Amino acid sequence: MLKQHPVKRTLVILVLACALVLAAVAAPALSLRPYRPEPVDFEMAAPGGPAVRAAGAAGFVSPVLRAPRRFNLAGLRWSGSAEPRIAVRVRRSEGRWGRWTPVAGHPDGGPDPHRAEPGSRSVSSPLWAGEADELQYRLSRPVAGLRLHFVNTTGSTTRIARVRTAVRAAASSALVAVAALDAARAQTPAPAIVPRSAWGAADCAPRGPAAYGEVKAAFVHHTVTANDYTPAQAPAAVLAICRYHRNANGWNDVGYNFLVDKYGVIYEGRAGGVGLAVLGAQAQGYNAQTTGIANIGTHSTLPQSDAALDSIARLIRWKLPLHGQPTAGTVPVTSAGGASNRFGRGQEVTLERISGHRDGNRTSCPGEALYAQLPNLRARVGGVAPVTPRTRIDATVGPGVVRYPQQVRLKGTLRRLTGAGVSGAPVEVQAFAGRAGWRTVARTTSAAGGAFEALLSPPAKRVLRARFPGGQGLLGSTSRQGVVLVRPTLTTTRSVSRAPVGRTPVIAGTIGPAKRRVLVVVERRIGGRNRRVARVLVPARGGRFRTAFRLRRAGLFRFSAVFAGDAANLSATGMPVYVRAVGTAGGAASRR
Repeated sequence: MLKQHPVKRTLVILVLACALVLAAVAAPALSLRPYRPEPVDFEMAAPGGPAVRAAGAAGFVSPVLRAPRRFNLAGLRWSGSAEPRIAVRVRRSEGRWGRWTPVAGHPDGGPDPHRAEPGSRSVSSPLWAGEADELQYRLSRPVAGLRLHFVNTTGSTTRIARVRTAVRAAASSALVAVAALDAARAQTPAPAIVPRSAWGAADCAPRGPAAYGEVKAAFVHHTVTANDYTPAQAPAAVLAICRYHRNANGWNDVGYNFLVDKYGVIYEGRAGGVGLAVLGAQAQGYNAQTTGIANIGTHSTLPQSDAALDSIARLIRWKLPLHGQPTAGTVPVTSAGGASNRFGRGQEVTLERISGHRDGNRTSCPGEALYAQLPNLRARVGGVAPVTPRTRIDATVGPGVVRYPQQVRLKGTLRRLTGAGVSGAPVEVQAFAGRAGWRTVARTTSAAGGAFEALLSPPAKRVLRARFPGGQGLLGSTSRQGVVLVRPTLTTTRSVSRAPVGRTPVIAGTIGPAKRRVLVVVERRIGGRNRRVARVLVPARGGRFRTAFRLRRAGLFRFSAVFAGDAANLSATGMPVYVRAVGTAGGAASRR
Protein backbone atom coordinates (compact mmCIF):
# COMPACT_ATOMS: atom_id res chain seq x y z
CA MET A 1 0.00 0.00 0.00
CA LEU A 2 1.39 3.40 -0.99
CA LYS A 3 2.02 5.90 1.77
CA GLN A 4 0.91 9.49 1.24
CA HIS A 5 3.67 12.11 1.35
CA PRO A 6 3.60 14.04 4.68
CA VAL A 7 3.44 17.42 2.91
CA LYS A 8 0.53 16.32 0.72
CA ARG A 9 -1.26 14.87 3.75
CA THR A 10 -0.88 18.18 5.57
CA LEU A 11 -2.24 20.09 2.56
CA VAL A 12 -5.24 17.77 2.35
CA ILE A 13 -5.95 18.28 6.06
CA LEU A 14 -5.68 22.07 5.67
CA VAL A 15 -8.02 22.05 2.64
CA LEU A 16 -10.56 19.91 4.50
CA ALA A 17 -10.32 22.17 7.57
CA CYS A 18 -10.88 25.28 5.46
CA ALA A 19 -13.84 23.61 3.75
CA LEU A 20 -15.36 22.73 7.11
CA VAL A 21 -14.89 26.29 8.37
CA LEU A 22 -16.47 27.73 5.21
CA ALA A 23 -19.36 25.25 5.48
CA ALA A 24 -19.96 26.27 9.10
CA VAL A 25 -19.91 29.97 8.18
CA ALA A 26 -22.19 29.44 5.17
CA ALA A 27 -24.67 27.14 6.97
CA PRO A 28 -27.19 29.88 7.95
CA ALA A 29 -27.49 30.83 4.26
CA LEU A 30 -28.29 27.32 3.02
CA SER A 31 -31.95 27.99 2.36
CA LEU A 32 -34.18 28.60 -0.65
CA ARG A 33 -34.77 32.11 0.68
CA PRO A 34 -32.25 34.87 -0.14
CA TYR A 35 -29.78 35.30 2.71
CA ARG A 36 -30.25 38.50 4.71
CA PRO A 37 -27.81 39.46 7.44
CA GLU A 38 -29.16 40.28 10.87
CA PRO A 39 -29.70 44.06 11.26
CA VAL A 40 -28.03 45.93 14.10
CA ASP A 41 -28.98 49.17 15.91
CA PHE A 42 -26.39 50.98 18.02
CA GLU A 43 -25.77 54.45 19.46
CA MET A 44 -23.05 56.76 20.69
CA ALA A 45 -23.05 59.95 22.73
CA ALA A 46 -22.18 63.11 20.79
CA PRO A 47 -21.32 66.74 21.66
CA GLY A 48 -24.27 69.07 21.37
CA GLY A 49 -25.09 70.46 24.82
CA PRO A 50 -24.46 73.80 26.54
CA ALA A 51 -20.72 73.56 25.87
CA VAL A 52 -21.31 74.32 22.18
CA ARG A 53 -22.87 77.76 22.86
CA ALA A 54 -19.50 79.37 22.23
CA ALA A 55 -19.80 78.34 18.60
CA GLY A 56 -21.72 81.55 17.96
CA ALA A 57 -24.63 82.47 15.69
CA ALA A 58 -23.27 80.40 12.82
CA GLY A 59 -24.14 77.28 14.78
CA PHE A 60 -22.12 74.30 15.89
CA VAL A 61 -20.17 71.97 13.59
CA SER A 62 -19.14 68.72 15.21
CA PRO A 63 -15.68 67.25 14.86
CA VAL A 64 -15.36 64.24 12.59
CA LEU A 65 -16.87 61.36 14.57
CA ARG A 66 -16.04 57.75 13.91
CA ALA A 67 -18.94 55.41 14.59
CA PRO A 68 -18.38 52.37 16.81
CA ARG A 69 -19.17 50.19 13.78
CA ARG A 70 -19.90 50.67 10.10
CA PHE A 71 -23.43 51.95 9.51
CA ASN A 72 -25.94 52.34 6.67
CA LEU A 73 -28.33 54.87 8.23
CA ALA A 74 -27.96 57.47 10.96
CA GLY A 75 -30.06 59.97 12.89
CA LEU A 76 -29.92 62.15 15.98
CA ARG A 77 -31.99 62.13 19.16
CA TRP A 78 -31.80 64.35 22.22
CA SER A 79 -33.69 65.39 25.35
CA GLY A 80 -35.98 68.41 25.57
CA SER A 81 -38.36 69.97 23.06
CA ALA A 82 -35.89 71.96 20.94
CA GLU A 83 -36.00 71.49 17.15
CA PRO A 84 -32.64 72.68 15.78
CA ARG A 85 -31.85 72.93 12.09
CA ILE A 86 -29.63 69.94 11.31
CA ALA A 87 -27.37 68.95 8.44
CA VAL A 88 -25.33 65.75 8.23
CA ARG A 89 -22.59 64.46 5.98
CA VAL A 90 -21.00 61.02 6.02
CA ARG A 91 -17.70 59.59 4.88
CA ARG A 92 -18.19 56.46 2.79
CA SER A 93 -16.14 53.34 3.45
CA GLU A 94 -13.98 54.11 0.40
CA GLY A 95 -12.94 57.41 2.01
CA ARG A 96 -15.15 59.88 0.07
CA TRP A 97 -17.17 62.50 1.94
CA GLY A 98 -20.74 63.04 0.81
CA ARG A 99 -22.52 66.40 0.60
CA TRP A 100 -24.06 68.13 3.58
CA THR A 101 -27.70 66.98 3.68
CA PRO A 102 -30.33 68.87 5.69
CA VAL A 103 -32.46 66.58 7.88
CA ALA A 104 -35.59 67.60 9.74
CA GLY A 105 -35.27 68.25 13.48
CA HIS A 106 -38.37 66.13 14.09
CA PRO A 107 -39.78 62.84 12.73
CA ASP A 108 -41.39 63.46 9.34
CA GLY A 109 -44.88 62.22 10.18
CA GLY A 110 -46.29 60.58 13.26
CA PRO A 111 -49.24 58.60 14.60
CA ASP A 112 -52.65 60.26 14.91
CA PRO A 113 -53.27 61.71 18.39
CA HIS A 114 -55.33 59.82 20.97
CA ARG A 115 -54.29 56.38 19.73
CA ALA A 116 -52.34 53.61 21.41
CA GLU A 117 -49.28 54.08 19.19
CA PRO A 118 -46.76 56.37 20.91
CA GLY A 119 -45.65 59.59 19.25
CA SER A 120 -42.10 60.87 19.28
CA ARG A 121 -40.23 64.12 19.86
CA SER A 122 -36.60 65.17 19.85
CA VAL A 123 -35.65 62.75 17.08
CA SER A 124 -34.38 63.80 13.66
CA SER A 125 -35.37 62.26 10.37
CA PRO A 126 -32.87 59.53 9.38
CA LEU A 127 -30.17 59.82 6.71
CA TRP A 128 -29.28 56.86 4.44
CA ALA A 129 -25.49 56.65 4.35
CA GLY A 130 -24.75 53.57 2.27
CA GLU A 131 -21.58 52.02 3.71
CA ALA A 132 -20.10 54.65 6.03
CA ASP A 133 -17.71 54.78 8.99
CA GLU A 134 -17.57 58.50 9.91
CA LEU A 135 -19.88 61.50 9.97
CA GLN A 136 -20.21 65.15 10.92
CA TYR A 137 -23.30 67.17 11.79
CA ARG A 138 -24.25 70.83 12.07
CA LEU A 139 -26.67 72.21 14.67
CA SER A 140 -28.27 75.64 14.61
CA ARG A 141 -28.62 75.57 18.43
CA PRO A 142 -27.39 73.49 21.37
CA VAL A 143 -29.36 70.48 22.55
CA ALA A 144 -28.94 68.39 25.68
CA GLY A 145 -28.31 64.66 25.85
CA LEU A 146 -27.46 64.33 22.15
CA ARG A 147 -26.97 60.78 20.86
CA LEU A 148 -26.41 59.38 17.39
CA HIS A 149 -28.58 56.40 16.43
CA PHE A 150 -27.13 54.08 13.77
CA VAL A 151 -28.64 51.18 11.83
CA ASN A 152 -26.75 48.57 9.81
CA THR A 153 -28.83 46.22 7.66
CA THR A 154 -26.17 44.93 5.24
CA GLY A 155 -24.06 42.80 7.60
CA SER A 156 -21.02 45.07 7.29
CA THR A 157 -20.51 46.36 10.85
CA THR A 158 -16.99 44.87 11.23
CA ARG A 159 -14.36 43.22 9.03
CA ILE A 160 -15.31 39.79 10.35
CA ALA A 161 -18.99 40.53 9.69
CA ARG A 162 -18.21 41.62 6.12
CA VAL A 163 -16.33 38.38 5.39
CA ARG A 164 -19.11 36.30 6.95
CA THR A 165 -21.76 38.15 4.93
CA ALA A 166 -19.83 37.71 1.66
CA VAL A 167 -19.47 33.94 2.21
CA ARG A 168 -23.13 33.48 3.12
CA ALA A 169 -24.37 35.67 0.28
CA ALA A 170 -22.34 33.66 -2.23
CA ALA A 171 -23.67 30.37 -0.81
CA SER A 172 -27.23 31.65 -0.86
CA SER A 173 -27.21 33.07 -4.39
CA ALA A 174 -26.79 29.67 -6.05
CA LEU A 175 -29.57 28.03 -4.01
CA VAL A 176 -32.19 30.71 -4.61
CA ALA A 177 -31.73 31.06 -8.37
CA VAL A 178 -34.49 28.57 -9.23
CA ALA A 179 -36.77 29.90 -6.48
CA ALA A 180 -36.27 33.44 -7.76
CA LEU A 181 -37.31 32.40 -11.27
CA ASP A 182 -40.44 30.74 -9.90
CA ALA A 183 -41.29 33.81 -7.81
CA ALA A 184 -40.90 36.08 -10.83
CA ARG A 185 -43.32 33.94 -12.82
CA ALA A 186 -45.82 33.95 -9.91
CA GLN A 187 -46.00 37.72 -9.49
CA THR A 188 -49.45 39.18 -9.92
CA PRO A 189 -50.14 41.87 -12.51
CA ALA A 190 -49.33 45.51 -11.78
CA PRO A 191 -48.79 46.90 -9.35
CA ALA A 192 -45.96 44.53 -8.48
CA ILE A 193 -45.21 45.11 -4.80
CA VAL A 194 -42.20 43.70 -2.94
CA PRO A 195 -43.67 42.07 0.21
CA ARG A 196 -42.30 42.69 3.68
CA SER A 197 -40.80 39.21 3.76
CA ALA A 198 -38.57 40.09 0.79
CA TRP A 199 -36.95 43.18 2.36
CA GLY A 200 -36.25 41.65 5.77
CA ALA A 201 -39.23 42.84 7.84
CA ALA A 202 -38.86 39.79 10.08
CA ASP A 203 -36.10 41.86 11.69
CA CYS A 204 -38.50 44.79 12.20
CA ALA A 205 -41.57 43.09 13.64
CA PRO A 206 -44.43 45.44 14.64
CA ARG A 207 -44.82 46.19 18.34
CA GLY A 208 -48.54 45.47 18.19
CA PRO A 209 -51.41 44.56 15.90
CA ALA A 210 -52.28 46.74 12.93
CA ALA A 211 -55.16 49.22 13.17
CA TYR A 212 -57.47 50.03 10.28
CA GLY A 213 -59.39 53.04 8.98
CA GLU A 214 -60.28 54.26 5.49
CA VAL A 215 -58.42 55.28 2.35
CA LYS A 216 -59.87 58.43 0.79
CA ALA A 217 -56.67 59.95 -0.59
CA ALA A 218 -52.93 59.32 -1.01
CA PHE A 219 -50.17 61.41 0.58
CA VAL A 220 -46.86 61.54 -1.30
CA HIS A 221 -43.67 61.75 0.82
CA HIS A 222 -39.92 61.61 0.53
CA THR A 223 -37.79 59.89 3.16
CA VAL A 224 -35.15 62.70 3.34
CA THR A 225 -32.34 60.19 2.85
CA ALA A 226 -29.48 60.11 0.35
CA ASN A 227 -30.29 59.63 -3.34
CA ASP A 228 -27.14 57.77 -4.37
CA TYR A 229 -28.19 54.23 -3.49
CA THR A 230 -28.01 51.21 -5.79
CA PRO A 231 -30.85 48.81 -6.65
CA ALA A 232 -29.24 46.24 -4.36
CA GLN A 233 -29.12 48.73 -1.46
CA ALA A 234 -32.78 49.81 -1.73
CA PRO A 235 -34.26 46.88 0.27
CA ALA A 236 -31.63 47.44 2.98
CA ALA A 237 -32.64 51.11 3.06
CA VAL A 238 -36.29 50.14 3.60
CA LEU A 239 -35.32 47.87 6.51
CA ALA A 240 -33.07 50.57 7.99
CA ILE A 241 -35.89 53.14 7.83
CA CYS A 242 -38.23 50.64 9.50
CA ARG A 243 -35.73 49.97 12.31
CA TYR A 244 -35.21 53.70 12.82
CA HIS A 245 -38.96 54.45 12.93
CA ARG A 246 -39.53 51.62 15.41
CA ASN A 247 -36.41 51.84 17.59
CA ALA A 248 -35.51 55.56 17.51
CA ASN A 249 -38.91 57.20 16.96
CA GLY A 250 -40.64 54.62 19.15
CA TRP A 251 -43.43 53.92 16.63
CA ASN A 252 -45.07 50.52 16.26
CA ASP A 253 -43.66 49.89 12.78
CA VAL A 254 -42.40 51.73 9.71
CA GLY A 255 -44.54 54.83 9.26
CA TYR A 256 -45.32 54.61 5.53
CA ASN A 257 -47.84 52.28 3.89
CA PHE A 258 -45.66 51.95 0.78
CA LEU A 259 -42.14 52.97 -0.26
CA VAL A 260 -40.89 53.45 -3.83
CA ASP A 261 -37.25 53.61 -4.90
CA LYS A 262 -35.91 55.73 -7.76
CA TYR A 263 -35.81 52.63 -9.97
CA GLY A 264 -39.59 52.26 -9.73
CA VAL A 265 -39.72 49.31 -7.33
CA ILE A 266 -42.65 49.44 -4.88
CA TYR A 267 -42.20 48.02 -1.36
CA GLU A 268 -44.88 47.04 1.14
CA GLY A 269 -44.58 49.29 4.20
CA ARG A 270 -46.53 49.03 7.44
CA ALA A 271 -47.76 45.51 8.15
CA GLY A 272 -51.41 44.58 8.06
CA GLY A 273 -52.28 43.95 4.43
CA VAL A 274 -51.41 45.72 1.19
CA GLY A 275 -55.04 45.76 0.10
CA LEU A 276 -56.41 46.88 3.49
CA ALA A 277 -56.75 50.36 5.01
CA VAL A 278 -53.85 50.07 7.46
CA LEU A 279 -53.21 53.07 9.73
CA GLY A 280 -49.64 54.25 9.31
CA ALA A 281 -47.72 57.06 11.01
CA GLN A 282 -47.11 58.98 7.79
CA ALA A 283 -49.33 62.09 8.15
CA GLN A 284 -50.30 63.01 11.68
CA GLY A 285 -54.02 63.63 11.98
CA TYR A 286 -54.91 61.94 8.67
CA ASN A 287 -53.54 58.40 8.99
CA ALA A 288 -57.01 56.91 9.50
CA GLN A 289 -58.25 58.42 6.21
CA THR A 290 -55.30 58.17 3.82
CA THR A 291 -52.50 55.97 2.55
CA GLY A 292 -48.87 57.14 2.54
CA ILE A 293 -46.42 56.55 -0.32
CA ALA A 294 -42.81 57.49 0.41
CA ASN A 295 -40.12 58.11 -2.20
CA ILE A 296 -36.75 56.83 -0.98
CA GLY A 297 -34.44 59.81 -1.25
CA THR A 298 -34.45 63.59 -0.89
CA HIS A 299 -36.32 65.62 -3.49
CA SER A 300 -35.85 69.19 -2.31
CA THR A 301 -33.94 70.04 -5.50
CA LEU A 302 -33.74 66.71 -7.36
CA PRO A 303 -36.93 65.65 -9.18
CA GLN A 304 -38.12 62.06 -8.92
CA SER A 305 -37.42 59.69 -11.80
CA ASP A 306 -39.98 58.82 -14.46
CA ALA A 307 -39.73 55.15 -13.43
CA ALA A 308 -40.74 55.99 -9.87
CA LEU A 309 -43.57 58.32 -10.95
CA ASP A 310 -44.97 55.62 -13.26
CA SER A 311 -44.91 53.10 -10.41
CA ILE A 312 -46.62 55.49 -8.00
CA ALA A 313 -49.27 56.18 -10.64
CA ARG A 314 -49.93 52.43 -11.06
CA LEU A 315 -50.13 52.02 -7.29
CA ILE A 316 -52.65 54.86 -6.85
CA ARG A 317 -54.74 53.72 -9.83
CA TRP A 318 -55.13 50.40 -8.04
CA LYS A 319 -55.25 51.48 -4.37
CA LEU A 320 -57.90 54.21 -4.36
CA PRO A 321 -60.52 52.37 -6.49
CA LEU A 322 -59.89 49.28 -4.34
CA HIS A 323 -61.27 51.29 -1.41
CA GLY A 324 -64.21 52.66 -3.37
CA GLN A 325 -62.61 56.01 -4.17
CA PRO A 326 -61.98 57.75 -7.52
CA THR A 327 -58.42 58.81 -8.32
CA ALA A 328 -59.17 62.36 -9.48
CA GLY A 329 -60.62 65.48 -7.87
CA THR A 330 -60.79 66.48 -4.22
CA VAL A 331 -62.17 64.88 -1.07
CA PRO A 332 -63.13 66.25 2.38
CA VAL A 333 -61.33 64.73 5.37
CA THR A 334 -61.53 65.57 9.07
CA SER A 335 -58.36 66.57 10.89
CA ALA A 336 -57.57 64.62 14.05
CA GLY A 337 -55.18 67.36 15.15
CA GLY A 338 -51.64 66.89 16.42
CA ALA A 339 -48.58 69.03 16.96
CA SER A 340 -47.46 68.86 13.32
CA ASN A 341 -50.93 69.34 11.83
CA ARG A 342 -51.77 72.51 9.91
CA PHE A 343 -55.41 72.27 10.97
CA GLY A 344 -57.10 71.89 14.33
CA ARG A 345 -58.80 68.77 15.56
CA GLY A 346 -62.28 68.32 14.06
CA GLN A 347 -61.70 70.82 11.24
CA GLU A 348 -62.83 69.67 7.79
CA VAL A 349 -60.03 69.90 5.21
CA THR A 350 -60.37 69.51 1.44
CA LEU A 351 -57.49 67.56 -0.10
CA GLU A 352 -56.57 66.55 -3.60
CA ARG A 353 -56.97 62.80 -4.03
CA ILE A 354 -53.20 62.85 -4.60
CA SER A 355 -51.65 65.30 -2.14
CA GLY A 356 -48.23 66.20 -0.87
CA HIS A 357 -47.49 65.66 2.81
CA ARG A 358 -47.19 69.44 3.29
CA ASP A 359 -50.83 69.88 2.26
CA GLY A 360 -51.89 68.49 5.64
CA ASN A 361 -48.89 68.94 7.94
CA ARG A 362 -46.28 71.54 8.80
CA THR A 363 -43.43 70.09 6.77
CA SER A 364 -41.50 70.69 3.56
CA CYS A 365 -42.15 67.07 2.52
CA PRO A 366 -42.11 65.79 -0.23
CA GLY A 367 -39.55 68.44 -1.19
CA GLU A 368 -39.92 71.36 -3.58
CA ALA A 369 -38.90 69.39 -6.68
CA LEU A 370 -41.23 66.43 -6.10
CA TYR A 371 -44.10 68.65 -4.96
CA ALA A 372 -43.81 70.48 -8.28
CA GLN A 373 -44.19 67.10 -10.03
CA LEU A 374 -47.54 66.28 -8.38
CA PRO A 375 -49.63 67.77 -11.24
CA ASN A 376 -47.68 65.53 -13.61
CA LEU A 377 -48.29 62.56 -11.30
CA ARG A 378 -52.04 63.29 -11.22
CA ALA A 379 -52.05 63.35 -15.02
CA ARG A 380 -50.27 59.97 -15.12
CA VAL A 381 -52.86 58.53 -12.75
CA GLY A 382 -55.82 59.94 -14.63
CA GLY A 383 -59.42 59.49 -13.57
CA VAL A 384 -60.25 55.95 -12.51
CA ALA A 385 -63.63 55.27 -10.92
CA PRO A 386 -64.24 52.59 -8.28
CA VAL A 387 -65.74 49.48 -9.83
CA THR A 388 -66.33 47.16 -6.85
CA PRO A 389 -68.80 48.07 -4.06
CA ARG A 390 -67.22 48.57 -0.65
CA THR A 391 -68.44 47.13 2.63
CA ARG A 392 -68.21 48.12 6.26
CA ILE A 393 -68.05 45.64 9.12
CA ASP A 394 -68.67 46.77 12.70
CA ALA A 395 -68.13 44.49 15.68
CA THR A 396 -68.10 44.64 19.49
CA VAL A 397 -66.73 42.18 22.01
CA GLY A 398 -68.15 41.67 25.47
CA PRO A 399 -67.70 41.39 28.29
CA GLY A 400 -64.28 42.99 28.26
CA VAL A 401 -63.10 41.09 31.37
CA VAL A 402 -64.03 37.44 31.96
CA ARG A 403 -63.08 34.71 34.41
CA TYR A 404 -61.78 31.58 32.70
CA PRO A 405 -63.48 29.62 31.07
CA GLN A 406 -66.30 32.15 30.67
CA GLN A 407 -67.34 32.80 27.06
CA VAL A 408 -67.28 36.15 25.27
CA ARG A 409 -69.56 37.18 22.47
CA LEU A 410 -68.33 38.95 19.35
CA LYS A 411 -71.26 40.39 17.41
CA GLY A 412 -71.71 42.94 14.70
CA THR A 413 -73.12 43.84 11.32
CA LEU A 414 -71.83 43.62 7.75
CA ARG A 415 -73.21 46.32 5.44
CA ARG A 416 -72.61 47.90 2.09
CA LEU A 417 -71.53 51.54 2.33
CA THR A 418 -75.03 52.42 1.19
CA GLY A 419 -76.26 50.99 4.51
CA ALA A 420 -77.88 47.82 3.17
CA GLY A 421 -77.07 44.70 5.17
CA VAL A 422 -75.19 41.81 3.54
CA SER A 423 -76.61 38.40 4.44
CA GLY A 424 -75.18 34.94 3.82
CA ALA A 425 -71.60 36.25 3.78
CA PRO A 426 -68.64 34.53 5.49
CA VAL A 427 -67.23 36.37 8.51
CA GLU A 428 -63.91 35.45 10.14
CA VAL A 429 -63.17 36.14 13.80
CA GLN A 430 -59.43 36.79 14.10
CA ALA A 431 -57.04 37.08 17.04
CA PHE A 432 -53.67 38.83 16.93
CA ALA A 433 -50.85 36.30 17.32
CA GLY A 434 -47.78 38.54 17.61
CA ARG A 435 -45.16 37.94 14.93
CA ALA A 436 -47.48 35.48 13.22
CA GLY A 437 -49.97 38.29 12.61
CA TRP A 438 -53.72 37.72 12.63
CA ARG A 439 -55.02 34.17 13.01
CA THR A 440 -58.60 33.07 12.32
CA VAL A 441 -60.05 31.49 15.48
CA ALA A 442 -63.74 31.18 14.52
CA ARG A 443 -66.00 31.49 11.50
CA THR A 444 -69.63 32.45 11.16
CA THR A 445 -72.07 33.66 8.51
CA SER A 446 -74.03 36.90 8.44
CA ALA A 447 -77.80 36.56 8.82
CA ALA A 448 -80.67 38.78 7.62
CA GLY A 449 -79.71 42.44 7.76
CA GLY A 450 -76.03 41.53 7.90
CA ALA A 451 -76.02 40.62 11.64
CA PHE A 452 -73.54 38.02 12.88
CA GLU A 453 -72.16 36.73 16.17
CA ALA A 454 -69.71 34.16 17.49
CA LEU A 455 -68.94 32.74 20.95
CA LEU A 456 -65.37 32.20 22.09
CA SER A 457 -63.69 30.95 25.29
CA PRO A 458 -60.32 32.73 25.32
CA PRO A 459 -57.74 31.26 27.71
CA ALA A 460 -55.77 34.51 27.85
CA LYS A 461 -55.84 38.16 26.76
CA ARG A 462 -57.04 38.47 23.19
CA VAL A 463 -57.12 41.29 20.66
CA LEU A 464 -60.02 40.38 18.39
CA ARG A 465 -61.51 41.66 15.16
CA ALA A 466 -64.07 40.56 12.57
CA ARG A 467 -63.13 40.32 8.91
CA PHE A 468 -65.18 39.90 5.75
CA PRO A 469 -62.77 38.43 3.18
CA GLY A 470 -64.85 39.65 0.24
CA GLY A 471 -67.24 37.90 -2.09
CA GLN A 472 -70.65 38.29 -3.73
CA GLY A 473 -69.09 40.99 -5.89
CA LEU A 474 -68.16 43.00 -2.77
CA LEU A 475 -64.84 44.21 -1.40
CA GLY A 476 -63.66 42.81 1.91
CA SER A 477 -63.52 44.86 5.08
CA THR A 478 -62.14 44.62 8.61
CA SER A 479 -63.65 45.84 11.88
CA ARG A 480 -61.98 47.81 14.63
CA GLN A 481 -60.28 45.77 17.34
CA GLY A 482 -61.70 44.76 20.69
CA VAL A 483 -59.72 43.55 23.72
CA VAL A 484 -60.74 40.81 26.13
CA LEU A 485 -58.88 40.34 29.43
CA VAL A 486 -59.03 36.97 31.16
CA ARG A 487 -58.77 36.34 34.90
CA PRO A 488 -57.80 32.77 35.89
CA THR A 489 -60.01 30.58 38.08
CA LEU A 490 -58.47 29.19 41.28
CA THR A 491 -59.94 26.44 43.46
CA THR A 492 -58.46 25.47 46.84
CA THR A 493 -59.05 22.46 49.07
CA ARG A 494 -57.74 21.33 52.49
CA SER A 495 -57.04 17.81 53.73
CA VAL A 496 -58.53 18.54 57.17
CA SER A 497 -60.49 21.36 58.81
CA ARG A 498 -59.02 20.77 62.29
CA ALA A 499 -55.64 19.44 63.33
CA PRO A 500 -53.34 19.36 66.34
CA VAL A 501 -50.43 21.80 66.59
CA GLY A 502 -47.42 20.28 64.84
CA ARG A 503 -49.37 18.54 62.09
CA THR A 504 -49.01 19.45 58.38
CA PRO A 505 -52.35 19.64 56.60
CA VAL A 506 -52.22 19.49 52.79
CA ILE A 507 -53.45 22.47 50.78
CA ALA A 508 -54.18 21.64 47.14
CA GLY A 509 -56.05 23.14 44.24
CA THR A 510 -56.27 23.96 40.55
CA ILE A 511 -55.67 26.99 38.34
CA GLY A 512 -57.15 27.40 34.89
CA PRO A 513 -55.73 28.17 32.46
CA ALA A 514 -52.70 26.21 33.66
CA LYS A 515 -49.82 28.25 35.08
CA ARG A 516 -46.37 27.23 36.25
CA ARG A 517 -46.71 28.35 39.86
CA VAL A 518 -49.18 29.65 42.43
CA LEU A 519 -48.56 31.64 45.60
CA VAL A 520 -50.21 30.27 48.73
CA VAL A 521 -50.63 32.98 51.39
CA VAL A 522 -51.00 31.74 54.98
CA GLU A 523 -52.66 33.97 57.59
CA ARG A 524 -53.51 33.46 61.27
CA ARG A 525 -56.38 35.06 63.09
CA ILE A 526 -54.98 37.31 65.87
CA GLY A 527 -57.00 39.86 67.80
CA GLY A 528 -59.86 39.84 65.31
CA ARG A 529 -57.55 40.39 62.30
CA ASN A 530 -55.81 38.10 59.84
CA ARG A 531 -52.04 38.44 60.10
CA ARG A 532 -49.81 36.98 57.41
CA VAL A 533 -47.40 34.35 58.69
CA ALA A 534 -46.08 32.80 55.44
CA ARG A 535 -46.01 33.00 51.67
CA VAL A 536 -45.22 29.79 49.79
CA LEU A 537 -44.53 29.71 46.04
CA VAL A 538 -45.91 26.36 44.89
CA PRO A 539 -45.21 24.71 41.50
CA ALA A 540 -48.32 23.96 39.46
CA ARG A 541 -48.14 21.06 37.04
CA GLY A 542 -50.92 20.63 34.53
CA GLY A 543 -52.91 23.27 36.36
CA ARG A 544 -52.71 21.46 39.75
CA PHE A 545 -50.77 22.50 42.85
CA ARG A 546 -50.20 20.93 46.25
CA THR A 547 -48.28 21.91 49.39
CA ALA A 548 -48.17 21.07 53.09
CA PHE A 549 -47.89 23.58 55.93
CA ARG A 550 -46.85 22.81 59.51
CA LEU A 551 -49.12 24.28 62.16
CA ARG A 552 -46.69 25.57 64.74
CA ARG A 553 -49.19 27.45 66.92
CA ALA A 554 -52.79 27.10 67.87
CA GLY A 555 -55.40 29.26 66.18
CA LEU A 556 -57.44 29.68 63.02
CA PHE A 557 -55.36 29.64 59.84
CA ARG A 558 -56.54 30.93 56.45
CA PHE A 559 -54.98 29.64 53.21
CA SER A 560 -55.45 31.66 50.00
CA ALA A 561 -54.18 30.71 46.54
CA VAL A 562 -53.01 33.77 44.57
CA PHE A 563 -51.85 34.29 40.98
CA ALA A 564 -49.94 37.57 40.55
CA GLY A 565 -50.80 38.05 36.87
CA ASP A 566 -48.63 38.05 33.76
CA ALA A 567 -48.68 39.28 30.16
CA ALA A 568 -51.40 36.76 29.28
CA ASN A 569 -53.74 36.86 32.28
CA LEU A 570 -54.93 39.18 35.02
CA SER A 571 -54.20 38.56 38.69
CA ALA A 572 -56.59 36.31 40.59
CA THR A 573 -57.27 35.09 44.14
CA GLY A 574 -59.19 31.92 44.95
CA MET A 575 -61.72 31.43 47.72
CA PRO A 576 -59.79 30.81 50.98
CA VAL A 577 -59.96 27.65 53.07
CA TYR A 578 -59.55 27.46 56.86
CA VAL A 579 -57.83 25.03 59.22
CA ARG A 580 -58.03 25.31 63.01
CA ALA A 581 -54.94 24.25 64.94
CA VAL A 582 -55.63 22.99 68.46
CA GLY A 583 -53.44 22.02 71.38
CA THR A 584 -52.35 18.40 71.72
CA ALA A 585 -53.67 16.11 74.46
CA GLY A 586 -50.46 16.62 76.40
CA GLY A 587 -50.35 20.42 76.56
CA ALA A 588 -52.27 23.65 76.33
CA ALA A 589 -52.60 25.54 73.09
CA SER A 590 -50.41 28.57 72.54
CA ARG A 591 -52.25 31.86 72.98
CA ARG A 592 -50.36 33.69 70.28
